[in-house]
Amino acid sequence: MQPLDGADLRVVAALQVNGRATWDRIGRVLDESTRNVARRATRLTEAGVLSVVGVVDDRRIGSAILRLRCRPGSVIDVGAALAELPQTRFVSLVSGSADCTAELCVADDALVDLIFRDIPSIDGVVESTTYPALRYFKTPQEWHVDVLTPQEVEGLLEQWTPLPERFQRAGDTPSAEDERIIAAVAADGRATHAEIAAATGISESTARRRLDSLLRRGILRIRAEIEPAYLGLPIEAALWLRVAEREVEVVGHALARLPKVRYVLAVAGDHQLVAHVAVPGRSELYEILREIGGLTGIRAIETTMTLLPLKRGFIIKRDGIADRWAGPVG
Repeated sequence: MQPLDGADLRVVAALQVNGRATWDRIGRVLDESTRNVARRATRLTEAGVLSVVGVVDDRRIGSAILRLRCRPGSVIDVGAALAELPQTRFVSLVSGSADCTAELCVADDALVDLIFRDIPSIDGVVESTTYPALRYFKTPQEWHVDVLTPQEVEGLLEQWTPLPERFQRAGDTPSAEDERIIAAVAADGRATHAEIAAATGISESTARRRLDSLLRRGILRIRAEIEPAYLGLPIEAALWLRVAEREVEVVGHALARLPKVRYVLAVAGDHQLVAHVAVPGRSELYEILREIGGLTGIRAIETTMTLLPLKRGFIIKRDGIADRWAGPVG
């Protein structure tokens, strides 16, 4: 994948910060014409390089990380079958002690059938291990490629109460109308209020008000999805960390502050933290492993390198290009 040039990169970074920012607002912040911003973003989207999607916040619906070992010769087919499941948000073939990893987006009451019946029934699966998420220190929605100044980031952010302070207040659950709006923006996070209204059978003013409420409450988040290789970060790895229990909180926050770390979560299982990193090369991966290994409380790091991403942000990928949406439909 050819890395994007500087101007394209900055537009993508702006959309990672605020996927629904108007072209005019992005242009003003980046000191670029509205026309050029729209042209660049549209070209990348139409080429399948960039997708802007709507996702329900992980902390509301539950998630888990899955590791699979597969029968020799079956790994690609197993990965493709996993990618077809609407509950998988991310699927990748990897190196190391696992052959395939996936991020499951599923409520606890549905997790049992998924991990004990549906996934084991995939031909070629030999062994699976599931790590339920306990706490997110950083999500992919909070990560963006590090090419914007702090002032530019501030100019793109909405002035809402930060997560987790605005997260899941008592009785704060999506209504049936909210669920229809979430479904309408799932595959197109930049859908207009008119398009949302047409898809849900509500008025445009109601669509605007309800969508704004979902975003403010942290129920719905907008994510600009793109392969890190296009951002000049072609080496991806998942770090499976064994950490002294008393240091998990400190290490989680320390990892979240590192620019090359895309997400960090505490999990239940024989590892305490899982982190995903994206870096320019293997030497940079070595350096970040050295840096992380020096943190107080780290007992061991297992590294699985991404060899072939098959699905990201609920979108099935073909050679780094968005093929089709394969996420929850309702």
